[in-house]
Amino acid sequence: MNNGKHVRGKFKEKGDRAYKKFTGNKTEGQGFADKRKRKIQHEYWKLLKKEKKSKEENTKHVSVMDELSEEEESPPDVSKQKSTKKSIGTYSKAHHDFKQRKKEKQRKKQEAKKNREAMDAAIEKYNTRKQSNYKLLCKRTSKGQPVMKHQIDYLLEKIKKQKAKT
Repeated sequence: MNNGKHVRGKFKEKGDRAYKKFTGNKTEGQGFADKRKRKIQHEYWKLLKKEKKSKEENTKHVSVMDELSEEEESPPDVSKQKSTKKSIGTYSKAHHDFKQRKKEKQRKKQEAKKNREAMDAAIEKYNTRKQSNYKLLCKRTSKGQPVMKHQIDYLLEKIKKQKAKT
């Protein structure tokens, strides 16, 4: 009656397991959960590596700064005199960098404001010139015909500008 077939299971025959495309049921050991768990572990180990690497870089930086400050503090000739150069601490260096970034940001803001004002002035000038030209070109006679004098003057100015450019 069994004939190599599972009556209760998902598979009808032993060789017919290829149709199943996913993992993650109870009989297979929670495949989705295991995969998720392994991914989280991998991310955690990556994070630990990054932290370790950054600590090594910081310690190298600090050790170089310590060596420089020791050389400055104790010159071989005069041991009692204090060095005129002070070592730069991490806080003061960060504070200095912050001030520089703030000044740069302020300068960029002012530059952008000037550019915006210049652009607005140019647009305003363009719009007034365009409107005056439009008023001249749209003038009509009492019978509704366009006044050709203004149109010819406009075309003449346009030709002169083109000739001046070339």
